[in-house]
Amino acid sequence: MMSFNVVTIYDNRRWDRFVRNAHMSDFHHTWHYHSTAADGEPLLLVYEEETEFIALPVIRKNEGESNGVRQYSLHSYAGPLCSTNFALLNSGMQERFESVLRVFIEQHTIISVTVRLHPLIHKNFKPINLGVLRKHAESLLLQVGDAVEMRREHFGEGFSNHVSQLKRKGYTVRQAVAIQDVDDFGAIFRRNMAALNPGSADHYDKAWFRQMLRPGGFDTSLLLAGQGAQTTGGALLTFCNDLMQLHLAATHENFLFDGPLRLLLHEALLLGRSLGMQHLLLEGLGGKPEVLFACKAYSPDLYPGFTTWQIAVSEAGSRDARACKLRQPLSVAV
Repeated sequence: MMSFNVVTIYDNRRWDRFVRNAHMSDFHHTWHYHSTAADGEPLLLVYEEETEFIALPVIRKNEGESNGVRQYSLHSYAGPLCSTNFALLNSGMQERFESVLRVFIEQHTIISVTVRLHPLIHKNFKPINLGVLRKHAESLLLQVGDAVEMRREHFGEGFSNHVSQLKRKGYTVRQAVAIQDVDDFGAIFRRNMAALNPGSADHYDKAWFRQMLRPGGFDTSLLLAGQGAQTTGGALLTFCNDLMQLHLAATHENFLFDGPLRLLLHEALLLGRSLGMQHLLLEGLGGKPEVLFACKAYSPDLYPGFTTWQIAVSEAGSRDARACKLRQPLSVAV
């Protein structure tokens, strides 16, 4: 019977070997990123056929017991890796991967799954027999170009004026160099998250931010906006292959009106261009679309949206009495 080859977080060399051998990968796939998990058990679920593979990084979390049966949820922040482009992947292999995933969900009493896919890596990914895709409107993927026209297309006519106004008000941007810089940004981010979604900030303690900025399987940079000696906001950037991501951003509550995030994004684009990045993906801006769109981008071509792969648990889970209690959707988002 086919099954996953499960790689644990204790086997970092093997984990990152699959990441390196994938056709395309993101920092979310790496062992280093998963080593920052505050709760749950990171796993890499690998399906192999001869020289080809599909690997899904997940964090398995204990969701307690029901009728004496321990239940779990799966969370993936990267989506599946593949040894080849998904557009060229043999449909039979993907079908067998889905079958193995179905069995894994059943055998491990998984009650919910959330997997974020990537707008570039999974552009051609489509489920065959397991679940359906649903389109959503929220996403922002930018090309890191140097033309004024491109900036205007991305952010609207007023973006450059707003950046100039921030500079006239004394706002500056610098890269964090000290542990205190990292801790200051972490405190601002936790306050933002606590205001938007109480309890959601618990994961992001000082240790998490410090570990994210240590050398790992990807590069990071923390940009801080300031006015005088006051830190007014920050943006945590990651760099992997030719893609940069604004992974987290936050603004000090006393400076929300000025919107220093625009200046941070302007400087992030300049930094990405100097490093040879081709794309910038915005995410993690407090979980609110109006925060994500703070730079007034408006072109539909630059808002490709994201897709969710939704599977009813009763579709993938066991056919016994538990199935009636586990009819939550499984969502895979890009």
